[in-house]
Amino acid sequence: MKGIMDGDRELLVLRAAQLYYYENMTQDAIADRMNCTRWTVGRLLEEARQSGIVSITINHPRARVRDLEKEIISGFGIVEAIVVRAQESLAATGALVASATADYITAIRPTPRSLGIAWGRSLTAVARAMPDEWTSGLDVYQMYGGLVRSNDDEVADSIGLMARRGHGVGHMIPAPAIVTDPDLGIRLRREPSVATTLEAGPDSDLVVFSPGILEPESVLVRSGFLTARGMDRLRDLGAVTDLFSHFVDAEGRPVSAELEHRTIAVTLDAVKRAKRTLAIGWGPNKARPLVVCMRSGLAKSIIIDEDTARLILEVGASA
Repeated sequence: MKGIMDGDRELLVLRAAQLYYYENMTQDAIADRMNCTRWTVGRLLEEARQSGIVSITINHPRARVRDLEKEIISGFGIVEAIVVRAQESLAATGALVASATADYITAIRPTPRSLGIAWGRSLTAVARAMPDEWTSGLDVYQMYGGLVRSNDDEVADSIGLMARRGHGVGHMIPAPAIVTDPDLGIRLRREPSVATTLEAGPDSDLVVFSPGILEPESVLVRSGFLTARGMDRLRDLGAVTDLFSHFVDAEGRPVSAELEHRTIAVTLDAVKRAKRTLAIGWGPNKARPLVVCMRSGLAKSIIIDEDTARLILEVGASA
C-alpha cells in the first residue's frame, strides 16, 4: 500500500471499498450498512484509492497511457501529450494514432477555422479519420511545396481531403518542395501565390505535422526530390529528420544552407511562433525525429503510441 493506517481504520476502508466496488452498493446504502454517515463513506473510499487498496485500470485497446503522457510532458516541457496503446500491427497502431489526432482536432474549442498541414501519409491517415462535416468553411494551408510526381494517394491527398472533410478550401502551393536552383527558390518564395500561403499556414489555428525519416522510403526520395546518395550526404552533415522539407540536426538546425535556398516551405521560426502546433507519429523510426520536434520548440503537443513514447524517453535520456 502507498499509505499507512492503523488496523481498525484499514478494515473500515477495506469493507467500504468491497461494498462499493464488489457489491455495487450506493454510498447511502453503505452508510446504512456500516452505521455511519455518507460523508464518512466518501472519505473511506477516497482513502482506499489514495492508499492503494483500490486501483482503477481502464482495459481497452483505445485507452490512453497516462503515466507515459506525464513523463513526456515533464521530460520535454511540452504542453500536451496523448499516448495511445500499441496495437497488433504497426498499421493498426498508425490508424489509432490518426483516429486520436482526428478526435483531438474536432474537440478543440473554439472549433478551428484554419489548419496548417504538412502533407504526407501520416496526415492523409488523419484526414481519412476526420468525420465528414465536422465543421464548415475550413481553410487548409499547405506548409511546403508539393509533389511533382506521385501515384500514391496516401501522400498526395492530405490537403484536399482535409479540406473536403471540413467543407472548406485547400490552399495549395503551386511549386515543388525542392527546386534545382537556389535563385529560383528565392524567386518562387516571393511569388504572391506562394508567399501568401506560406505566411498563412503558421498563422492557422492549428499546425499539424509528422517529422520525416531519412530512409529510402522517404516521400522526398520516392517523389524524386532527393536521391538516395543525396540523403546519405545529408545524414553525413548531421541531419536526423526533415521538418517541412527542412533537413535538420538533433537541435533542429538546418544542415545545408544551399538546400535551404532551394526549399519552398514555411520557415522553422514561423512554425515555432505558431500558437498551436501538433506533431504526430508512430513506429521506431519516428522516435528520434519526434524528440527533435519537441526539443527545438516546433511541437507544443504530440500524439504517439506507447512503444514510440518509450523509445522517445530512451532517446531523451541518452542524448
